[in-house]
Amino acid sequence: MRTSVNILSFLAICLTYFVLSEGMALKKTGELRCQCVQKERTVIPAKQILNFEIIPKGPNCRHLEVIVTVKTGKETSQDICVDPTAPWVKRIIDRFLDS
Repeated sequence: MRTSVNILSFLAICLTYFVLSEGMALKKTGELRCQCVQKERTVIPAKQILNFEIIPKGPNCRHLEVIVTVKTGKETSQDICVDPTAPWVKRIIDRFLDS
C-alpha cells in the first residue's frame, strides 16, 4: 500500500513538471496568432520611423506582417502595423533586403 502511494506521488510530480515545462516552452515561442489586426496604408515619414520588424508567414499567421516603431514624442514611441503591399512599405523592405 505504501509503495503504490509513493509511485502515485512520483507520477504526479513528474506530470506536474512536464505540464509546467511545456507551458514555458510555448510561452517562449511568442504569440500563437497574428499580431496585426488592422494595417495602415498611409505613408509614414522616414524621420519618424525608429525601427521596423518583418514577421514572415508561418504556421501561426498566414500573412506577412510589418510592424513599424514610430516616434510620437521626445521619449515616446508607438508600434504600428503597416500594409506590406503598400508601395512605400515595399520600398523599405527592398532597401532592407539590398543592404
